[in-house]
Amino acid sequence: MVDISNKPNITGMKKAADDAEYSSKLLAREGKLFAALLSTRFKGFALGICLALLLIVIIPFIAAALGF
Repeated sequence: MVDISNKPNITGMKKAADDAEYSSKLLAREGKLFAALLSTRFKGFALGICLALLLIVIIPFIAAALGF
């Protein structure tokens, strides 16, 4: 005799929902990382210019003034 169940088989739906949730969290994490990189871009660019100015102009000027 075959047992008939009145409970629906929703394992496929649960798996699809879990996959969608994982994908949405992954996209949100990537978006937050991209926003953080964009917010630090200008500060890093300014810091790089200051460091280049220090290494190319100021240190040789001080060395020339001291007679090295």
